[in-house]
Amino acid sequence: MRFALLLAIPAALALGGAAAPDPLAALAAAVGDPAALHLRAQATSTADGQQTVTTLDLQGSQRLLRTCVADVCAGTWFDGHRGWTFGLNEVPLPAGDDPALPALRSLAAIASYAFVEPAFQAAGGVVEAVAPNRWRVRAPDGAPLVATIDPRTLAVETVVDAGGTPIAQYGRIVRVGDAAFALQRAGPEERTFERVDLVAGPLGAPDGAPVTFGDPAPLALADDPVPIVPCRLGGRLVRCLLDTGTTPSAITLAFSEELGLEPHGELDIAGFHRFATGFVQAGPLALGPARFAQARFAVIPATRELHFDVIVGADLLGALQLTLDRAAATVTLGPTAPNRPADAIPLAFPQGVPLVDVTVAGVGVRALLDSGDAATLSLDYETYRRGPHWPPVARGEAIGVAGEGGVFDVDVPDVRIGTLDLGTVRTAVRWTQAVSHLGLGLAHRCALELDEAAGYLRCLPKRAELSPGRLRGPRRSAA
Repeated sequence: MRFALLLAIPAALALGGAAAPDPLAALAAAVGDPAALHLRAQATSTADGQQTVTTLDLQGSQRLLRTCVADVCAGTWFDGHRGWTFGLNEVPLPAGDDPALPALRSLAAIASYAFVEPAFQAAGGVVEAVAPNRWRVRAPDGAPLVATIDPRTLAVETVVDAGGTPIAQYGRIVRVGDAAFALQRAGPEERTFERVDLVAGPLGAPDGAPVTFGDPAPLALADDPVPIVPCRLGGRLVRCLLDTGTTPSAITLAFSEELGLEPHGELDIAGFHRFATGFVQAGPLALGPARFAQARFAVIPATRELHFDVIVGADLLGALQLTLDRAAATVTLGPTAPNRPADAIPLAFPQGVPLVDVTVAGVGVRALLDSGDAATLSLDYETYRRGPHWPPVARGEAIGVAGEGGVFDVDVPDVRIGTLDLGTVRTAVRWTQAVSHLGLGLAHRCALELDEAAGYLRCLPKRAELSPGRLRGPRRSAA
């Protein structure tokens, strides 16, 4: 008995010392390492005779979601840490500091199975088993989420936040080679797909309309209430309106016909009114030192009072850094900056146009940064209606690309943009305007530096006035 017991003790020690199987490694083997692959899922739907094609490209925590209707595409790009939006010209613009971003970082790591790879924890990610088939996952700079694994397929089934609120759900697992992919997907920017394929080559961000730069000479501003500068499109000298409040960029119908371009596709243009139109592709567009070989432009009617041929909107301006100096009557263009300066006012682009946080009489308002609006500040009527009701001091009419609308002016006290104190501002209230605008009137107080790609606006000291004989933009009218 004693002899047998003595033999049993070393045997038990030997068994207890054996390495336990790594459950994360087992999970990685079961799902086939999809995080290392470039996968593309596709879904097609038809409504009112129009086909919509949605594609989702995934590689690791990176994801590119693109929706196209009749050759008009828009979507989002997420690099695993930050998000961007893009439209007709596929120039990525930063989505901004979304409060949901930490959760999206961890969700991207879970949905792609990047969390099962050793590199995830080596980069600062955290993975903890909280119960059988349940893992707490936190990406670097992410929020903790809990993923539940289907014990039959060993694929991610559901994701909840730290409080148990559902975030995402996955089902209908298929295989691309050895890699698992869920065709049924419910969650932020998720949908159900019909098929998924393996794509050769790495996944990258949309490269937009390529731009090159030459001599950084400034452009002369014309004598207009909004920034119109000389430019060339298709070799023709024309007038370009630099309009941060417009996306996509646009061309007047008269100039499109002059170039012999036939619109195609279908776009919905919103302003004081809405209308449907098509787009054309044209080039090269030479804008001072910046040159776009080709770009897409919505086709719009000419306006009654603003004489321009081309609108360079937020999409193409996203490839440039712009400094607008009203005192010097110049616009300087150059490459975008790699980072946002410490004294900059942050911008966000959830819908492809720049939004900025403004404080109006102590109340926070998110406003469209609109260089095509001559006012310093304009309020939509719903914001004005919520009060306080400042008394009207003047009445008139506002004219824009998408029509006309009534307007009255009020004096609004204590207007601030970040740390910039504007004091009391004469403000337009527009009946048909959908959101508040921060307009070009701000340029009478300082020179404006705008870098959409880096997501910021800065108010810089103005240069001295130029001589009266300074160069002006061409007076060509598109009407």
